[in-house]
Amino acid sequence: MAMFVSNGMAFWGLQVFVSPIQDDTGWSRASIMGALTIRWLIAGFGGLITGFLLDRRHGPLVLYTVGVIVDGLSMASLYWVNTEAQFVLLFGVIGGIGSIGSGRLIASVLVPKWFISRRGIAMGIAATGSGLSAAIISPIANEIVTSVGWREGWVWLGALTILILLPFSLFIRRAPEDIGLLPDGAKSIPKSNNTSQVKTEHSISVSIAMKSPALWLLTISMSIGLFSMSTNASSMVPFFKSMGFSASVAASGLSVYGVFSIASRFLWGYVADRFSVKLAIISQSFLTSLGIVFYLSVESQTSLYLAAAYHGLMLGGFVVLNPLIWPAYFGRLHIGAISGITQFLTTFALAAGPIFAGFVYDETDAYTWAYRTLVVSWIITALVIILVRPVNVTR
Repeated sequence: MAMFVSNGMAFWGLQVFVSPIQDDTGWSRASIMGALTIRWLIAGFGGLITGFLLDRRHGPLVLYTVGVIVDGLSMASLYWVNTEAQFVLLFGVIGGIGSIGSGRLIASVLVPKWFISRRGIAMGIAATGSGLSAAIISPIANEIVTSVGWREGWVWLGALTILILLPFSLFIRRAPEDIGLLPDGAKSIPKSNNTSQVKTEHSISVSIAMKSPALWLLTISMSIGLFSMSTNASSMVPFFKSMGFSASVAASGLSVYGVFSIASRFLWGYVADRFSVKLAIISQSFLTSLGIVFYLSVESQTSLYLAAAYHGLMLGGFVVLNPLIWPAYFGRLHIGAISGITQFLTTFALAAGPIFAGFVYDETDAYTWAYRTLVVSWIITALVIILVRPVNVTR
């Protein structure tokens, strides 16, 4: 639910609102999307500090509660902005602080702590939220901005963020051991010699992880993948509109992408559990590169929907596989601290995507060259991760 609301209200909401904001204020698209970049950078820096708290018993609850309130209020306050600097401060800086607790880091840490053998499917279920947000929130946001304008629209999105997410703080627990359980729903370790019912895994300490080539190669690969994903995702609706499609068709194209990206969560989660996370990412990256080619070949509304559907199945998988790769190599015990560090390291690439897409559009009045770049970047993502080898294990 957090990934559905927090991701959808801010990220997909901005995609729908960017054109009305630009038309009303005259601000450049690069500066508007730059606020999203600032938001991600702030969240990345915050993860470096708060990742360690997610490994502590009450850390996730405190971070989530504070994050939801700050995130919702930052969106609602956009009603009063009059300058680009104010927009960047409220949406980028304040919203970024809020998203530390309500964003992707908390989900990417808590799910691996609760699951081992069924981790891929569990993460797939959790990640359906972001897919649902693309399918549902985008058209809702389009209706809101059409009915009340972008200023009141942000008030609606901010209020909904708090009202929907805050009650879920009652259910947050750091790990199954905190309530007397074990990963994957086991209640106790079997007394018999057959211990296959409870799968265990080795965990790598933060210091050893930081010294391993695996962490740095994964950081490079995931950085390129996150750059590719954010460039694509932050410009999807504007890209469709730049191809001559109406705002409603562009929003519906995003909804098609969202629907199929939901299915991709289960598809790639299953592939990760059945084979390996590494093999899944390699396959997903190559197939996503092919999907970008399909996008660049769109000539009709039908082909738009077909390309969006295929892309949802491929690109959507990265949302699941990125958080799965870290516990696959480093275990669950210190995953909060390790994920906080790696999120900080990869955030720069993630944040560069919207700026890159906005810059290309401002310079060329189209997104074509941005998407051509993505064809290559997804291939590089796959090639780098092929080089990753397991870490020497310590308990």
